[in-house]
Amino acid sequence: MRLTITYENNIPINAFRWTPNKKLEPLHYHSSLEIGLCISGSGVFYFGEKQYRVAIGDIFIVNNNELHIAKSDECNPSTYIFINFDPRLLLEEEESLLLPFAYNSDHFDNRITSASPLAEPLGALIEEIWNELDARQEGYISMAKSALLELCVLLLRHYSTGMSKFEWKRMTDTFRRMRPALTMVEDRFREPLELTDIAEALLLSPSRASHLFQQELGRSFKDYLLHLRINEAKRMLISTSLSAADVCFGSGFQSIPSFYRLFKSIVGLSPLDYRNKFSVHAIIENTKQ
Repeated sequence: MRLTITYENNIPINAFRWTPNKKLEPLHYHSSLEIGLCISGSGVFYFGEKQYRVAIGDIFIVNNNELHIAKSDECNPSTYIFINFDPRLLLEEEESLLLPFAYNSDHFDNRITSASPLAEPLGALIEEIWNELDARQEGYISMAKSALLELCVLLLRHYSTGMSKFEWKRMTDTFRRMRPALTMVEDRFREPLELTDIAEALLLSPSRASHLFQQELGRSFKDYLLHLRINEAKRMLISTSLSAADVCFGSGFQSIPSFYRLFKSIVGLSPLDYRNKFSVHAIIENTKQ
């Protein structure tokens, strides 16, 4: 389920407190980026097929593609402060600040635990943004934006520390070089899309664009496009009651037999078996065991 985010302030940043339901609700995603801080209680945070136990002080990073939802424990409901914001806010400042949110959902750890040295300064900045947007004193927009940028810089430094300077420079150069093409693919993967379209966006020949995808992303254009379509199909299977045929065409596949064949070969389950295993109701049953 995709949620539409509206911003209540004269800047595309929202801050709100939220206590998740004790019963698991449908997973969702949205166009904004999001950072959440658990300030009380306990529960579980779901990101697609990943599950994290939640404790006070834990921080969660959410991009604009990954399905997610939190659930409170029955006897100790959790409460969060969430900050969500338009990614263009970072793009206007320094595009590398988007790198912590440009993750591969299958391998990314969405949780920064309360035991991490980073949790305390991040938590303080989240609370500062909440307080500024709640009080709305003179200059609050500048203060909230400043705190958000500082928060994102800390995240950027955190995720870059595990790489050498060479590896990090290569990653940032690749991000800048490939961003126009990746943006086009992410916007249009549900449509018929060809390598020639990407080559035009990169101002390259199709053969050079193909080589660039393979060199910089470690996979072909077709594989990258298939990855996005499979992930979209997984989201639709989990969060909607649409038929497999509707999921097939809604996620960009042009043929039902090829959709079934490719989904099974990549995911290891048929589309309907995947829905049965990872739907909201299936997750509820699994957590009861």
